[in-house]
Amino acid sequence: MLNRLVLALDNSLDFLNIALAREHVLLEERHIKPHQPPSQIIPREVLNILISHGYGVDDLSLIITTLGPGSFTGIRVGLAFCKGLASGKSIPLIGVPTLDVLVSSFSFLRGYFLCPLLDAKKGEVFAALYRVSHENIEQISDYQALKPAEVARMLKTPCLCFGSGVKMCVDSLSSADGVYLIKEGFSRISAEALIRVGVKGALQGRPHDLKPIYGRRSEAEIKFGVKVF
Repeated sequence: MLNRLVLALDNSLDFLNIALAREHVLLEERHIKPHQPPSQIIPREVLNILISHGYGVDDLSLIITTLGPGSFTGIRVGLAFCKGLASGKSIPLIGVPTLDVLVSSFSFLRGYFLCPLLDAKKGEVFAALYRVSHENIEQISDYQALKPAEVARMLKTPCLCFGSGVKMCVDSLSSADGVYLIKEGFSRISAEALIRVGVKGALQGRPHDLKPIYGRRSEAEIKFGVKVF
């Protein structure tokens, strides 16, 4: 279906990001620093952005959301909202890993490795390694939480590192040959990138794997030995 009305949502990082698009054409993007629980803010802001463009929930043709890694609570709340809306209104839902969206802007760096780094708190960063070839980006490592000193051991060169976790890794990476650091920016998800990756997945018939990607075990799993899904 062409010219679909697309709702995109990212709640995996520090800012809630909600966007509305007509297929690949971005209509509006909103970055919101929550001062209330996201479970209260998300429904209100989604309805507001739809109404401001003359639409309602029934006009949506596709929902795209990030799956993490990132904020454990943020991922669960954002995904739960999107699943509920998609199920209640029979709207297709595509889940996209947060790090996959971040690397998608660098598909032109043929021959490079890419390593997005997100501040995971507790002295760790979320990371994964990707390789660019013929404008395709291939993931070559798992999503994981690492200490800054461990990041250098997973890299292959030439490699570009970027994201909110770069500053934590400067001491261990700045002297590494063939490793290039972008120290500012890329701490938020680009709505255009999220929509581009999500729509591409929908057109390719990507399996609707909507399991959250946490990158590490939750506090409950660590303290009480339980499994959180």
